[in-house]
Amino acid sequence: MVTESQGDGKGAAPRLRIALVTHGLSAGGGVPSLAQWLCKGLESAADYSVDIHDLATSSADAASRRILRPATWFKSSLHTRDGDGLDGSHWGANAVEVEFMRYRPRREITECLRSYDLVQVVCGSPAWAGVVVGIGVPVVLQMASLASWERGSHPSLPVSPLTAWRSVMTRCTGRVERSALRAADVVLVENSAILRAVRSIGQARVAVAHPGVDTTAFSPSPIGWHRDGYLLSVCRLGDPRKGLERMILAYGDLVRFRSSAPRLVLAGRGDLPRSVQRLIVEQGLNHRVLVRPNVSTEQLVDLYRGASVFLQTSYEEGLGLSVLEAMACGLPVVATATHGAEECIDQGLTGWLVQHASPEALRRLLVARVLDVLDQTGQEMGARGRERCVALFSTDVALHRFTDTYRAMLVGRSPRRATERASHGIDAP
Repeated sequence: MVTESQGDGKGAAPRLRIALVTHGLSAGGGVPSLAQWLCKGLESAADYSVDIHDLATSSADAASRRILRPATWFKSSLHTRDGDGLDGSHWGANAVEVEFMRYRPRREITECLRSYDLVQVVCGSPAWAGVVVGIGVPVVLQMASLASWERGSHPSLPVSPLTAWRSVMTRCTGRVERSALRAADVVLVENSAILRAVRSIGQARVAVAHPGVDTTAFSPSPIGWHRDGYLLSVCRLGDPRKGLERMILAYGDLVRFRSSAPRLVLAGRGDLPRSVQRLIVEQGLNHRVLVRPNVSTEQLVDLYRGASVFLQTSYEEGLGLSVLEAMACGLPVVATATHGAEECIDQGLTGWLVQHASPEALRRLLVARVLDVLDQTGQEMGARGRERCVALFSTDVALHRFTDTYRAMLVGRSPRRATERASHGIDAP
């Protein structure tokens, strides 16, 4: 990473130094994808140098002090660079098994971050900003959703000590969220619903700033849209919030109604839960559903280009990068009406939004909309989706929303030098 001025050595302006603080980089999903997209975009803009700081998300995090592992209580540091190929820093937490402790400040990371010009937090829940707000450096908080929205959106789990504990943690997280949202200098959100929610908490410095998609890499097939392609869904395969059970049930109805229906491909990070695997077998779909875990970016582009319809049956989405990637590749989308999907899809023009309803009604609507795309509207929807994605969600358009925010916040400030960071005892990456 570059931390000093660049150029020909004849007075080139120093880069603004940004600490990009995020979480779960090794787990995959929307937050890590957004963080990596933003880091790449800022570095290519030539005005910024970016260091990634990844926060512990697991109760078994090796860099953390763990309640159940007394040997870790005396760790001299929570900082490491050994993190699943992580290009940056990883920071453990104290008492990491307790969720809200992961959102607490740590002296080490505070001292490190004070040498930057700006801290950009990219997170799911705004509680993660609790680690960095109030350290004396401007903080921009980019968030996807609220913990109570995400955890309350999917069907309730059976009552147990574990679910009771999670309920307590959600309430604690909610308090941290409200405090962090009020303390951040600027909050950037992904949809209009969360914009209204943040304003209601008392944060006026909030705006919609969508993440972007590389519309050059994610582009349509040279042969254009084709109705004989498979149905495709891309998500974290093990996440219950993605609603794969109801997708499988709807697909079963589709196959029974039309035996020539295309195959279904489920792609993404992680493994398909056993409950979903059993459901596929019970529905007699084991020869019609193909699972593609942990595909590379190149493989993912090929998957989009080979499909006819993109399906998403999530209970909640902050935005849904996979929907944007599908649209960039010229795919029409059929998705449940989450806040994120409503932000991406132009109803009836680039795809169909299906309102949450009873399980039976939802399945009927999903089947009807897929058939509409396959039989009538697919080609036009795919073309309009590509146009919409390029105009509103391409990297250049989306990145400006972030850089314009930085310029407005840092006007009149002089960039800090790498030597300031060294004075805090942290080596530059």
